[in-house]
Amino acid sequence: MLEGLYETCGYLASFLGTLIEGEMLLITSIVSAKLGYFNLYGGLLAAFFGAFVRDSIQFLIVKKQGQKLLSKKPKLQAKLDSASGWFNKNPFLYMTIYRLAYGFGSVIIMLSGLKNVSYARFALHSAIGVALWTAIIGGLGYFCADLMIEKLTFLGDHSLETIGVLATIGLLYWFFFKRPHDTHCFIPIK
Repeated sequence: MLEGLYETCGYLASFLGTLIEGEMLLITSIVSAKLGYFNLYGGLLAAFFGAFVRDSIQFLIVKKQGQKLLSKKPKLQAKLDSASGWFNKNPFLYMTIYRLAYGFGSVIIMLSGLKNVSYARFALHSAIGVALWTAIIGGLGYFCADLMIEKLTFLGDHSLETIGVLATIGLLYWFFFKRPHDTHCFIPIK
């Protein structure tokens, strides 16, 4: 399905992919560009704008509604309060590198929106950070694309086995680590 989407409207797919998700769809776009579905630089530019628009929307929502949302989520407020200490030390650095700090991007965007940071200041630092993210992740994806294409071809030849193994690993992970702790095991303990 993604292959057909990239063939017909690759740039739009790159934009929407990074607008909705991020890294995985950026790499998918790069692999598609490597396969010749569209121009690499156009795909990177579309991915840049998708990620930038997403982060800007998040910032503006938090700027406008952040305090109201936090009043309903005291645990999130406590987490943001604890993260606020390091953010306050160098906010502009963190607003520039948040895309490269995996797992902290949303926190940094939220802190930026809750603090007295103007959209123009956020947009400037965000644009630099998103450009770095696009270049680094996109560049790594481009240089590793041949290997990924080779592995995807192998997986395509063995798709049922691959799906079975991944599903089994996912179920085992859920059973041992993620299932609710108050449920009982299948085997009653006497």
